[in-house]
Order: sequence, then structure tokens, then C-alpha cells
Amino acid sequence: MESQRKQRNNLLKIAAILFFMLIFSDLCAKPFILKSVDGSWLPMIAQSWVAKNGGVLVKVADGIKPNELRKEMLLKIPDLSIEILGKELFFPTTTPDSLFEVLKNIDLDVSEAVTRRQAAAESSEMFVRKSVENPAAKDEFSEAVVENVVFDEKSEKIVITVRIQQRATAGMFPKLYGIYRIEHVYKMKNDIIDPADAKNMAFLPLVTVKKGNRIVFVPEKLDSRVLTITADFKIK
Repeated sequence: MESQRKQRNNLLKIAAILFFMLIFSDLCAKPFILKSVDGSWLPMIAQSWVAKNGGVLVKVADGIKPNELRKEMLLKIPDLSIEILGKELFFPTTTPDSLFEVLKNIDLDVSEAVTRRQAAAESSEMFVRKSVENPAAKDEFSEAVVENVVFDEKSEKIVITVRIQQRATAGMFPKLYGIYRIEHVYKMKNDIIDPADAKNMAFLPLVTVKKGNRIVFVPEKLDSRVLTITADFKIK
């Protein structure tokens, strides 16, 4: 039962991050791979991998050309050894953990086939525009450092423990300081975050938050020490 919950939890994180990168891939470079809050590897450009013949064989995301990807990776890390085997990349004399520790913070500019991006992005933009019709003033923002990030599989929400270090001086909840939890519930469909829901799209960047990040936000509701926030948050 515990392993099933963990697997479902990991699938939720993977689905959320993958869709976030799909939506915003025209706006920023794409990472080769991400490391989740629990230390597991999350597929991004690298869709799947297997240790083979003393190295690592990596299948890349649909729509990405292996030749183009290899050139871009060698521009970032010239000493990296990469072979092309059909539509896959082979990295000799390494292990998945060793390879991905090197590549986890590397963003790559590679072309990708357009799929559902346009329709979903338009839906997201509609929600974001609506949510910031009356943008918050500078003194309504609080700034906090992230202490912990978990997914609650029962309520299907993200829970981010933060330490507020810079108080807001205006807005609904001024002068918040110390430890709070930011929580956000996602609308689910078939056990993953529903990509058709505009509010999901606006809050998907929260799934990329890691311990040590700083988050600037405007509190929307406060229940004890649990906060919900508006969509115009920023992650540093």
C-alpha cells in the first residue's frame, strides 16, 4: 500500500512538471532532467533511460531531434561523451545517477514538436489575466524561503512549508512573519493534474519549487498558519 501511494505521488509530480514544461517550452529553455523533492529523477527531455553495456541509454521526448540535442549538449559540456543510436542517446562509461547529477541543472534550447500547447496556453493566459486584473501593489507581497515541499496524495494538493522573512505591509494579511504553509489543491482527472483547467495551469509552477528557493507571493486566505496565495507569485 505504501509503495502504491508513493508511486501515485511520483506520477502526480511527473505529470504536473511535464505539462508545465509543455505549456511554457516556447518561453524558456528545457531541462534535460529534474530531481524531485524526494530525490527521484523526473523525466523531461530525457523521457526514459536504462543502464546498458556499461553506460546509460536515454530515450528523448517526442519531437526532439537527437542530432540537434547532442550538439546543444556538447556546447554546454564539451567533454561529455554522447553517441546516437537511432532515436536514442547513449552515454558510455557512466551510471544514471552519475550522469543525471551532471545534467540536472542544464537547460537546453532544442526545437520541439507543437502539440496541445497553444490551446492550453490560451486557457492559462485567460485565467492569469483575470486573476491579475487588479494587480497587487509592491507592499502587498511577502517573501519567504522554502523549507519543505510535499504532495498530499489524499487531498491531491501541494504543501509548501515556508519561512516568511520579508513582511508585507499592506493587503489582507499584513505583517505575516515566521513559519507558514502554502497549500494549493489541483483539479484532477484520471489521477493526474487536469491540463484543461486554467487554474491548474496558472499554479503549475509551484510543482517546480524546491527547498532553498525563495517565493514572493500575495496571501489570499489564511486559516491558522495555512495560506492560499494569488496567481501572481514569483519563484526565485
